[in-house]
Amino acid sequence: MKENQMRLNSSNPLNIIFAVFSFLFIAFLSAGALAFDPKKDLTNQQTYDLMMKGELILIDVRTKPEWQQSGVAKGAITLDMTRPDFLIEIAKIRLENPDKILGFICASGRRSTIIYNALSERGYSNIYSIFGGTTGNGVAGWIKDGFPVVKYEEN
Repeated sequence: MKENQMRLNSSNPLNIIFAVFSFLFIAFLSAGALAFDPKKDLTNQQTYDLMMKGELILIDVRTKPEWQQSGVAKGAITLDMTRPDFLIEIAKIRLENPDKILGFICASGRRSTIIYNALSERGYSNIYSIFGGTTGNGVAGWIKDGFPVVKYEEN
């Protein structure tokens, strides 16, 4: 019993990473059909308009192969959500831009919804998931809606 308690209470970074990935994996598998929710979602048009006004930072949370395959929404920051330091990087972006909206975009809106939920539970506000994502899931996404995309280039 004490050994299990020690493992659960450990601050070992590998345990933390495992816990985060386990949470995200389970949430991803259990995510049902997506429905637009104006409390947590933005449309592609809303996202684009807010970006053009300088009020929103768009963060593409997909993986490098996905960025390479489809390109990236013009002006988006690429930040793979599977990186061990993902939450730290989000915290840095928020600290550097406290008054801006953070918008998260993935392929279809599922992963960005998971991120929205996880960050909301951690006290983040002024954050949104981009409904339909980059390529869509039964709804038109950023690309199909004709919003600007650029070729992915590593920094």
